Amino acid sequence: MSIKHRAFVFDEQGYRRELAPLLVRKDPVALTGFIEAHWARLRDPRTGTPLQSNGRVVLEESGPFNEAALALTAFYNPGADIGLGSAAQSLRFELIDLYPEGRVFVQGGQLEAVGGYYQSAEYVAESVAILEALREEYPRKLEIIDPVLTMLKTAAAASQGLYILL
Repeated sequence: MSIKHRAFVFDEQGYRRELAPLLVRKDPVALTGFIEAHWARLRDPRTGTPLQSNGRVVLEESGPFNEAALALTAFYNPGADIGLGSAAQSLRFELIDLYPEGRVFVQGGQLEAVGGYYQSAEYVAESVAILEALREEYPRKLEIIDPVLTMLKTAAAASQGLYILL
């Protein structure tokens, strides 16, 4: 079974400033307050569609994880997947052959409270520079480098990081 790699442009700094402290405290009242205060910014975590304007959180299964996943959408659009799909696994291993730290281009640090991984805007920009150099050094390996570079450049163009789901 192959893993489907999904990635989204992610306001990692905004997440760290506004939501991460609430998740670390594990305060359900504060999390509900965040959701209510930021309702207009939130989207359905499955489809990326904006939420109804009734101001009520309707989740198939309520609970802290699902509420955190909903709150996280204030920092990315679940409907704007720029990930590598099922090609991520093979690309990762082929990148490791070119650059021993190649695994980091398709993953990143873990977002424990909500699941998934992240890359900061600075990390994305650094990865773009590394991949551009690899592109020059290995012109016959563009089919490996370019899909990852395209994903990273999308986030870099917005001066944002990545939120990654595997």
